[in-house]
This record gives sequence, C-alpha cells and structure tokens, in this order.
Amino acid sequence: MKKALLVLVIFTALAFRIFLSFNSKQGDMYNNLDWGQGMWTYGAAHIYDVPQHNWPHSWPNQPPGSLYLQAASSWLAGTIGYLIWHPGITFKILPSRFIWWWDVSGPLILIKLPSILADFVIAWVIYRFGVLWHRPRIALWVAFIYLFNPALWYNSAFWGQTDSLVAAFGLLSVLFLLEGRLFLSPLFLGLSFITKGSWLPIVPLYLFYWWKNYRPAWPKLLIVPAVFYLLALPFHPHLDLPFWFTRLYLTRILPGETAWITVIAFNFWNLFFPASLTPVTTPILGLPALYWAWSAVAVFLVLILRYLWQDSAPHRFVYAVMLLFFAVFLFAPKMLQRYFYPVFPLLSLVLIFSRRKLYWFIYGLVSFCYLANLYYQWWAPGILALERLYTPLFIKTISIIYLASFSAFYVQKNV
Repeated sequence: MKKALLVLVIFTALAFRIFLSFNSKQGDMYNNLDWGQGMWTYGAAHIYDVPQHNWPHSWPNQPPGSLYLQAASSWLAGTIGYLIWHPGITFKILPSRFIWWWDVSGPLILIKLPSILADFVIAWVIYRFGVLWHRPRIALWVAFIYLFNPALWYNSAFWGQTDSLVAAFGLLSVLFLLEGRLFLSPLFLGLSFITKGSWLPIVPLYLFYWWKNYRPAWPKLLIVPAVFYLLALPFHPHLDLPFWFTRLYLTRILPGETAWITVIAFNFWNLFFPASLTPVTTPILGLPALYWAWSAVAVFLVLILRYLWQDSAPHRFVYAVMLLFFAVFLFAPKMLQRYFYPVFPLLSLVLIFSRRKLYWFIYGLVSFCYLANLYYQWWAPGILALERLYTPLFIKTISIIYLASFSAFYVQKNV
C-alpha cells in the first residue's frame, strides 16, 4: 500500500510537470531549441563561431554542458517525431490531432525534460540524506514538499530553466563528498560547472572540507578540470583549449549577464536601487557598487569559513553552503531572481537534521518570495490582479523578508 502510494505521488508530480511544460514557452526556450538544432547543423566545433545574424534570436551564450543537453533534446524530438509521423500518416495508427500536437508541443516538452527529471533526482538525494542521518520518514516528507513546491515546479517545468539540473549535479556532489566517494563527488561537481556556473560559490567551502577530511586524496580534485577538458574538447579540438575556454567564458558566457547591480532580483541592493536600472559602476562613497557587493560576499565567506573551521561536521558543511548561497544571492552583483534556487535543496537538507520549527516557517516564506520574484516581469500566466500587487512597497517587502530570513539562519548557526 505504501509503495503504491509512493508511485502515485511520483507519477502525479511527473504528469503535472509534463502538462505544465507544453503550456508555456518563455523566450529562453526559443534560444534553447535553436541551439539544440544548431549543434546538429553546425557541429560542436563551429557552433560558437557562427555569427550572430545566423541565429533567429541569439547566439549561444551557455557552457558546453547545456548545449549537449539541448542537442540531445533536439535529436530525441526529431526521432520521436519521425516515429509518430510516418506510421501515423501511412497506417493511420495515431489520430492526426495528436500528430500535429506533438509537432508543436513535443520539442518543448523534451527541451524541458532534463530540468523536470532533475527535480526527481534532487528529491531522491534529499531522501538519501535522510537515510544517512537516520531520519528517513521526515526526509520523505521533505522530498514530497520539494516536488510539489510551486516555486520549484514553476522554475523547471513551467519556465524550463536549468537551475534544477545544475543543482542536481551539485547536490549529488555534496552527497558523495560527505559519503567519502571521492571519485564521484568531483565528477558531478565538474558536470554542474560545465552545465552552468550557478554552483561555483561552493568552491571555497568544498576545498576547505576536502582539505580538512580528505587531504591525502587531493589528486582526485583534478577530476573537476578533467571533466571540463573532456566535455569541452569537441568544441575546440586544439592544444590551446584551456585558453579558448577561458576566453569563451570571459567574452561570451559571463557578458551574457546584464551589468546591473541587481537584475530583477529582490535582494539587498533592490532596497536602494531600482532593478535593471543601476550599473555596477555606480559610485557608492567613492567606490563602484561592484566593489561593495563583492566585499560583502567576501566578508560573509570569511565568517562562514570560520564557522566551518570550528567544526566541519557534515551537517555544518551543508548549513555553511546554504548560508553562502543565500549571501551570494543577497549581496553579489548582477543577480537574477533564479539564482536563489541553490538555497532550496540545501535548506531541504537543513529541515531534515534540524528540529527547529522556525526553519519550516522560513522555508515557506522564501518559497513565496522566490515564486513572487520569478513571476515579476514575466507575468505568466497573465493575471492582471497579481501584476498590480507589484508596487515598490511590495517588492521591497520581499527583499526585507529575504534579509530577515538570512539573518535568522546566520544568527542561529551556532545554536
């Protein structure tokens, strides 16, 4: 009976996500579909060299890992389309409405499918942590809450962003690190980085934990750059690959982020500067805002490393990483609203090992804030009554809730 209920819950969560996936097509999906097809048209070795005017919307500005996934989705869409179209037309096996529906909706479902499946990987990792910490029952509930959290399925299934996929790789890396599986941990960390750089802030804490616990195994850390090298090699099969890859990030991928102090993220800077209107070069007390932003992140990094230095137990490592991602979202420049996502899987783990009811309340608060921030300026689905809620007071209130939540976590880190 319990297994049947578990299967039903998982099937419901998956079916709901599939339904959402073909009922929304945000602008980024046009790019992802174009780039997936472009991988087959131009080939990996040339796709980054194709001029801007050859692309219907925008040229590729994502790392190679994302392009691999988009190419796989494009191939799968074409293969399934062929298998449906030809037997369906020749032998009248399938209704024509379904064939036309798949032609329009199938590629959209498949381009979002990696992010959708990543939600379930994260749910499994959450449960796995609960087993390790001897709290499987609470972990199962936390995993279910994760799957049905509107803020999270809105990001992965409705919008189609890859934050859940990058987080799945990152969280698997953390799991394997704490289990002492020192080949798999850097492998999945490398996969996370080559897909998107959202989990790069973990690096100083990851290296510190490795140094404290697995110092003799330091050569295995070279697996991370090895993953980069092997997966990037088809895009530039030359000896100067490391220099090419660095140049790619500096000239194509990183400049893709708008140079504002906050990019529609309801964070600390949003309290003082309007979103997407204030350049990072804006002077504050004689120094560019960019310097103040990264200085704030550096201060919290030092404080969090000090917290971890005192005791590097596994649960404290998870708590420290969660705090750091929260601090980066609040204080780093050029933040998009989606960059809060890494906090959720880590906070889910905190809910498992901590017995504080306050954390459940904060989880609900930041889920609301994240969903509200995602909805801002995308307005999907379009509901005029909701759009009218976004007054300056409402937006700044969300920023204050974020700050208060971070403060509560930081103050109680030693409690």
